[in-house]
Amino acid sequence: MARPSTSLIVRLLAAIAVGVVEPYAEVAWKCRAGFESSEACVWGRAFLPLGRIAGLVIVAPITLLVLTVVTSLWRWRRQDAGPAA
Repeated sequence: MARPSTSLIVRLLAAIAVGVVEPYAEVAWKCRAGFESSEACVWGRAFLPLGRIAGLVIVAPITLLVLTVVTSLWRWRRQDAGPAA
């Protein structure tokens, strides 16, 4: 069995971190000063437990996909540039 690359491990950890932090960042944004009683803040706090699950199930895989595409494009572009003269 092949060992996963360091790049893949870093992308996985970054995607999981984004998935965990995203619901809290969203609620923090919706409940910022002056908006504590807004409908978005109230609903955001009410659905925070569901948001934590959705962050890991939906946001983390999308983040991993985006990071993988960006990494692939970055490597492809570096290979096309060739050696520096």
